Amino acid sequence: MSFKTAGLFGDWRHLVEDPVLVGDVKKTVEKGSIPSFGFFFMLAAAGVIATFGLLSNSAAVIIGAMIVAPLMNPIIAMSFGGVEVNRVLILRSLLTIAIGTIVIITMAFLVSELIGWKLAGSELIARMSPSLLDLGIAVAAGAAAAFAYTRPGVSSALAGIAIAVALVPPLCTVGIALSLGQKSGTDIGFAMGTVSARGPFLLYLTNIFGIVLSASLIFFLQYFRRHASAFVALILIGSCLLLVIPPLGVSMDNLLVRNLVHRSLTVKTQELVLADRDVRFSNLSIRLKQGVAFVRADLVAAPGILGQRVVDSIRDDIAELIDMPVVLEFSIIPEAIVRSADVGNQLKGSK
Repeated sequence: MSFKTAGLFGDWRHLVEDPVLVGDVKKTVEKGSIPSFGFFFMLAAAGVIATFGLLSNSAAVIIGAMIVAPLMNPIIAMSFGGVEVNRVLILRSLLTIAIGTIVIITMAFLVSELIGWKLAGSELIARMSPSLLDLGIAVAAGAAAAFAYTRPGVSSALAGIAIAVALVPPLCTVGIALSLGQKSGTDIGFAMGTVSARGPFLLYLTNIFGIVLSASLIFFLQYFRRHASAFVALILIGSCLLLVIPPLGVSMDNLLVRNLVHRSLTVKTQELVLADRDVRFSNLSIRLKQGVAFVRADLVAAPGILGQRVVDSIRDDIAELIDMPVVLEFSIIPEAIVRSADVGNQLKGSK
């Protein structure tokens, strides 16, 4: 390396490191699979923290719970055990994950019941409808976590990985949803039919399957790619995704429809504004049921701005864009504007 090149880029050759020996990785992941008292204590504490964060709608507290929770360790251990075809490690990791899952759900349920909270905020609602985007996050996080286990130089990234893929918050949402029941209200500005434990539990399973698949692939490529049994195990692990992809695909389609409807209404609003009609959205609700999109929007506008013909035209445009029937309803909030006197008149008056 020349002096000029070294000065420009620095000597990076010492940063290139080989993977940790497979025996050392095995010792590390085995420690993470053990259902110890310390593991469950930290997990229960993380569950309580995440529950309070979800109930108070505090993203910062929820992030803190993600860092405290050690649930990623047995999941990575199960990934390693899968491609190593280590039945003891797989079963022990599964047992630790299963008991940890029950502990977190129970803690969230008990805390919610003790407080008597009956209102679902945006942090709870955000975990009700997982999509393929969440699977993509889990896959990327699992690959990063497994790579960090094999490279000491990047092991400090594990805390950030724990934040990126949420494991404890979805489980806490399950416990809270069981406590809230079907008749809970929401404190956010869009409609939600019911608060259910099904969506957050699907998100939890999605995160586990995504992490296990990508982490297993990383371990396979670095340590077990010459083993035929590891290749078969990797295929079996990948097939588990078939359990979550169909419902995630449906949620993804619904998310895209909502995105298109929002975009269409935004464009129409801009057209009305350009036509000297001051219109602003204050709320938007989109509900898909039996192949029909029910759209309701709250507008702040002067009376008489939106007539029946304009509303029908907007409905037709949205229906054409999303390729499904649309029932559109606007709730118009009358607006009265009072402006101060003209600046020119004020200047004349000051003379």
